[in-house]
Amino acid sequence: MNTLLSPIALLYMGGTFGCIGQPLAPLPAEIFLPRLQQLLQEDYPVLQYFVASQQIRDSSQLQPQDWQDLLQQIQQLVQQGFGKILIVHGTDTLAYTAAFLAEFIPAVVAQPVQLVLTGSQFPLLESHGEAINPRSDALNNLATAYQQLCHSSSLADSNCWVAFDGHIWPAHTVQKIHTSSTPAFAGMSVPSRPAPEQRPLALEALSSLNIAVYYALPLSPEILARQLQDLLSSKPQALIILAFGAGNLPQHAAIEAVLQQAQLDRILVVLSTQVAFGGVNFSYAAGHWLAQFGVLSAGNLSLAASYARLAWLLCQPLSFEQRQQQWQQRLS
Repeated sequence: MNTLLSPIALLYMGGTFGCIGQPLAPLPAEIFLPRLQQLLQEDYPVLQYFVASQQIRDSSQLQPQDWQDLLQQIQQLVQQGFGKILIVHGTDTLAYTAAFLAEFIPAVVAQPVQLVLTGSQFPLLESHGEAINPRSDALNNLATAYQQLCHSSSLADSNCWVAFDGHIWPAHTVQKIHTSSTPAFAGMSVPSRPAPEQRPLALEALSSLNIAVYYALPLSPEILARQLQDLLSSKPQALIILAFGAGNLPQHAAIEAVLQQAQLDRILVVLSTQVAFGGVNFSYAAGHWLAQFGVLSAGNLSLAASYARLAWLLCQPLSFEQRQQQWQQRLS
């Protein structure tokens, strides 16, 4: 190993990776991290600092406030001299955290930082927490993440990846595709995006983030409109519509009226798709009409990436129209 390589910090956030028992539950960080460090110290010499997040729990319990805490921890690690950080995360919401960091890190952390998130579908340790679980994918995933950080060539910009099942993907392209086996994630190999324009972010807005999701089903347009209206009556800041195919919904006066009301209520409406890959486009008449009612296209963004992009916009002191414009500029 090249001793000139930059030191790497490991930030442990819980998840299956550190779970034991039946049913699975995460080991406390003060027990798990020393065991992990002892296990890795010989083969991972550049991995020099192990720290836990403020909350060790199942990642399905993740809340936007946790991301604010995570950003603060990353800032602290960077200030301590760690420009490369390996984050161990639960798989349930890993894609959301990855997309969130890809959006927020360039604006929040002053110095460049390289981040890789990973986790596992099977616990690192066997059920009693002593021996290595021979069925676990944890060590292989960690090794992939570690190698990515060791060999990341450019430290001029911040970058964020996800490592899983021998693959590396840009963080904003990843989504979970399997609940209990590997491969558990899929992503797209796309060029690195330019960092977004640096704007002041009000991170305290994360604690009150209110984004709704509507999953369209083959129902009558009148029922679809009523369901959308019920969602919008709670006045979310934004709504993501998971439509059919490339972003298609039946055009109907009742649905049009709901979307017009969303614009009047200053609710950002983003059109995404239920289909895993291919994204949204307005090439079909069944989707093209939505743009006339202020509906924004998610393009190739996954649900997690759309959510993270909206969170980034909602943490900025912008008007409704400016947020719409920013969304369209970033997408193009």
